[in-house]
Amino acid sequence: MSKLLIGMAVVVGAVSAFPVLAQEPLPAGGLYAGSPYLGDLRNSLVYGDIWERPELSKRDRSLITIGVLQALTREELAIHIPRGLDNGLTPAEISEIILHVTFYAGWPTGVQASLTAAEAFQELGVSIGPLRRAPAESARVLIVPDQTGNRAYAAVPKLGELRNSVLFGDVWERPQLLKRDRSLLTMAVLQALYATNELRIHIGRALDEYGVTAQEVSETILHVTFYAGWAAAINAGRLAADAFEERGVDFSRLQ
Repeated sequence: MSKLLIGMAVVVGAVSAFPVLAQEPLPAGGLYAGSPYLGDLRNSLVYGDIWERPELSKRDRSLITIGVLQALTREELAIHIPRGLDNGLTPAEISEIILHVTFYAGWPTGVQASLTAAEAFQELGVSIGPLRRAPAESARVLIVPDQTGNRAYAAVPKLGELRNSVLFGDVWERPQLLKRDRSLLTMAVLQALYATNELRIHIGRALDEYGVTAQEVSETILHVTFYAGWAAAINAGRLAADAFEERGVDFSRLQ
């Protein structure tokens, strides 16, 4: 077993055994022995500042962090699944996060995340329980593709069919996550994957259809920065700025 995985196992054990201590500073050495100042920033910036900002709940932050780590196939997912449970996510919701992200980041990411979640659930003695399916009528509702996607679906007609019947007619309609949850999750993953065109669409949907505020969009971009990098955040920030301007958002009110 690699030193990274050993270190992660120690952290996961600590998080699951002592939920209240999950955000406390890590001891010297361990994961940050090779970059001590990174460890300092982990404590003072990532967990001491970003995770404590009230613009998103701890549950929301865990939801988008798990999604991004799945999309990027990061080993730190093993840390954040137990932390997500501590922050109010249920096993069923984590299972649904994995399903949802798979359709934006690819099947292999879903397989890997499913294995990681199963191991975490077994270690913690929790189970997913029964999962409800989308209402039967959802799959019969025709969803007209966005104008920006028309050419893509003209070139790949089966993809357009699956978009309507599976992605939006089934997955997005499953009751394990609210539409707002799915919207935050989708924006976070698309930011991490630098999927500019799709992110532009989903920022607009978040604001217009799913009850996400401009501040929450802004905060999602900020949070994801520390898991997917600065360049992806700048790209997402430009798209958000365009969407905010179109909707008359007062930038001076953003935190």
